Amino acid sequence: MSRQYHSLEISFFNEPFDGSDIKTDKTAVIKFFNKAGRILLTEKYGVPKQEQIREFYQKEKRITLDNLYIKNFSLVEITGAHGGENGLSNFSAVNSFFDSDDVTDFSNLTLKGDINFLNSHFAHGNVTFYKTIFKEGSVDFSNVNFGNGEVNFQFVEFGDGTISFENTIFGDGDVSFVNTHFGDGKVNFKNVDFGLGVVDFHFAKFEKGDISFDKAVFGGSRVDFRRVEFGAGKLDFTRTNFGDGEVNFEETEYGKGRKNFKRAVFGKAHVSFELANFGEEEVTFENAEFGEGKLSFFKSVSGSLVFKNCQLNNYIDLRVESCNSIDLSNTIVKDIIDLKPGFSKVVIKELNLTGVRNLGKIFIDWQENDVYNLIANQKETSFAEKADQFRTLKEDFNSEGRYDDEDKAYVEFKRFELLSYKENGLKSKNGSKLKVHLNVFFQNLIFDRMGLYATNPLRVWSSMIIVYLIFSMLFFIFPFIGGGAIVNGLSPENVEPMHSFFLSLYYSAITFFTIGYGDYFPYGPMRWLACAEGFCGVFMMSYFTVAFVRKILR
Repeated sequence: MSRQYHSLEISFFNEPFDGSDIKTDKTAVIKFFNKAGRILLTEKYGVPKQEQIREFYQKEKRITLDNLYIKNFSLVEITGAHGGENGLSNFSAVNSFFDSDDVTDFSNLTLKGDINFLNSHFAHGNVTFYKTIFKEGSVDFSNVNFGNGEVNFQFVEFGDGTISFENTIFGDGDVSFVNTHFGDGKVNFKNVDFGLGVVDFHFAKFEKGDISFDKAVFGGSRVDFRRVEFGAGKLDFTRTNFGDGEVNFEETEYGKGRKNFKRAVFGKAHVSFELANFGEEEVTFENAEFGEGKLSFFKSVSGSLVFKNCQLNNYIDLRVESCNSIDLSNTIVKDIIDLKPGFSKVVIKELNLTGVRNLGKIFIDWQENDVYNLIANQKETSFAEKADQFRTLKEDFNSEGRYDDEDKAYVEFKRFELLSYKENGLKSKNGSKLKVHLNVFFQNLIFDRMGLYATNPLRVWSSMIIVYLIFSMLFFIFPFIGGGAIVNGLSPENVEPMHSFFLSLYYSAITFFTIGYGDYFPYGPMRWLACAEGFCGVFMMSYFTVAFVRKILR
């Protein structure tokens, strides 16, 4: 069990200790205190001499430091080895206490077999495993407390066994895994407290095993994963707290495993995934908490980015180089989401904005981002959800004064809303399917095809001309099929000779625009045709007025 304490007190007694493979004549009693000065735990350790450890190694060809207090330890001095094939096998320091005036040194060695530091302490000074090679077996640093010194695992090579730092506590010193090579085994940093120092995994390389930082806590000014190769295993940062320091995943490479940042907590500083290559896999930040710092995925590559149920308080740069799907469903946007292409293209196939509560801005271009296909091509959303997404963009475009894009989004909103009505109506067991089809047909014809829902005055004007010409042709044809006639209402001397075709055009015009000069009037069944055109004329002129005024006022 890891002991998270505030201070400690070490006392030495000339009493034999036989709780270790190395028998000692001296015992250390260490008391661990919390911030209030209360004792959390009292432990006893054997206190060996340097010569005893060396003699044990020379006799047993192994080192076992379980339950011992060791001061200023240097493994090189004990073994006289400096790496190579003939390394030290099965090193064990379970529940040990390492103390130092300067550095506890495990550097430049080859350690073979299972290596175990379970429940150990490194109280004072720095700790280094620089260029150490762990071969073959598993390596266990679970429940270790590294104190407040710097911890150096630079250029370390781990084997293919399991590597565990679960429940380990680092203090105020920097922690470095720069250029560390992890093997094919699982790598476990679950529940690790990385303390207040800088944590640096720059250029580290992971192979096939799964990697877990579940519930890890970072408290320093910088968390650096730049240019890390994460390999083929699953990457899990679930519930990780990155603190208020800068978080950098720039130019990282990821294999086929899923990348999970669910419920992760990001603080006040910037978080960068710029130029990261996630491959074709999903990267999920579902229910993650974001602070005030900028979050950037600029020119990154991924299969999908998922931000479901997040509150996005910060500027988020989603100008990715390539991404099949970006899911922002049920998010609360309080700042800016930037998807608009700039110096380079932004290639996205799907963008899910279902249930978005937009209190900020969404920077997106209807044409350059191909917004229609981003939403219309979604396979897992309903017509109603697609309509909701276009409505969200319509409102955002309006707030930015981008009225042409607003009109396009509004038209698609109404179209998918109608498709949703049709879908639900045809599924209903109570309603008339014929009524649904007729309703959809007329709404589609009149509101959409004739005027794009009053967003295009030119379309309405064109529709007016088409309707006028249709009625003109009907007025021309009706007399030939016994449908009545257009009768002159003037005295014979005032009648102006006019060909029947042009008469049909003239009469259709004064009827469509409800002018009603009285020089000509319909006779017979044609009266009802005239009434119909008059109604259409009044309606379409009103429709045009609405569309025209809407454009002018904006």
